[in-house]
Amino acid sequence: MTISLIRKVRRSIAPKGHVDAVTAQRIAGWATGSGQIDVEAWLEETCVARAATTIARPDVAMLYPQRAQAKMAGFVLDLPTDALGPEDLAELRIVARPRSRWRPATVIGRSRLAGKDLHQQMANADNSCIDGPFPRQVIDAIAARWPEDCADLASVAGQRRFAARLRQVFATPGLSALPAFADYARYLNTTMAHCQFVERHFPPYNARAATGANDFHCKPNSVRELFAIIHQLYVLKSWGVTGDFAEFGCFKGYSSAMLSFACAQLGIRMHIFDSFEGLPPAEGSGYLAGQYAGSLEEVTDHVTRFGCIEAVTFHKGFFADTFRNWRPDRLMCLWMDVDLEVSSRDLMVVADRIDPRASLFSHECPAEVFRDGEIARAPSPDNPIPPMLERHDELERPLTGRYIAGYTGAFWPREGGIPVADPDVVASLLKPAV
Repeated sequence: MTISLIRKVRRSIAPKGHVDAVTAQRIAGWATGSGQIDVEAWLEETCVARAATTIARPDVAMLYPQRAQAKMAGFVLDLPTDALGPEDLAELRIVARPRSRWRPATVIGRSRLAGKDLHQQMANADNSCIDGPFPRQVIDAIAARWPEDCADLASVAGQRRFAARLRQVFATPGLSALPAFADYARYLNTTMAHCQFVERHFPPYNARAATGANDFHCKPNSVRELFAIIHQLYVLKSWGVTGDFAEFGCFKGYSSAMLSFACAQLGIRMHIFDSFEGLPPAEGSGYLAGQYAGSLEEVTDHVTRFGCIEAVTFHKGFFADTFRNWRPDRLMCLWMDVDLEVSSRDLMVVADRIDPRASLFSHECPAEVFRDGEIARAPSPDNPIPPMLERHDELERPLTGRYIAGYTGAFWPREGGIPVADPDVVASLLKPAV
């Protein structure tokens, strides 16, 4: 008999079951199989409780009419009061085990349990004074119990360690309901679901593109790139950074649809700056004047249908004209997909309106721009990064940053700026809790 066939047979005769409710004191659910079934609760590697299936479950009997035992498939397990330390966090496994020893057991549920004092400890967390690329309240709550997991949030390794602990908390009933965690998880999952909706349904092709032109596609950014901005908006707001969000260069409104939704969730005003006539002339850039054009009417329609138009204010015109005699209000974050050095230089007159702790994101920023903690400066007509760096140097706010994905990079003031999390770490928070 082959190994795959053996596994198939074992699965077919293994018990079935489900855990309906889990608390620190009691677990309830059902389990059924061929013959009598016992249910065990394991905390880490220790069996702490065992019970027979003795409670009537007519719903299970209807589901498995061929199994006589299914009529009494319900169980309740009461955990010993001393099974878990008051500040412990442990993995709980519920195992359905047939009394016939030759039949395999089945793990019918996994969760985590928190000690009786841990909820209160994290709910009443003090200011940890630990900075990092995650929401302040989340850092404070984790640091209240596991300060070692918050000790190196500047490094990717440290962020991974923090995220691993946070995912454990997300998987722990009771702790996951604390406002710091529930609000954060809701934002992450809601905004990601919206991004995936826009990615699936946004018009993909630019009907106005010339044959062979670069702007044939209406989705120039990946969800991974844009979600880094979406995550950072939440982080910035949690740290008390105030102001509006600005997008420079929107093409057909693909990124605008995702980012406006996030702004609406957070109560942030979004400003979209674009000529709505395509790129300006830029000799030697490789781009043609008028490329990447989306009319104001077209973009408005797309943001209305795929984003949150209520959060948006449009500013039509080339940047040099828009900012000749006007400046925006305070900005907490800036996203530019402007393609050209001249466009970046024109818009950087607003740099003095950017909060000193704010974040900036730019397209046209491949991975090689970031070298050993430094940002490469290679002025060219199609490189918008140097004008951004130069303007912040003039303001005595030199920037540091990191590569995100695709052609997107993130930047923040080297001194006092709020860093941007590694995109892989952020993505890990959206995986099913373990």
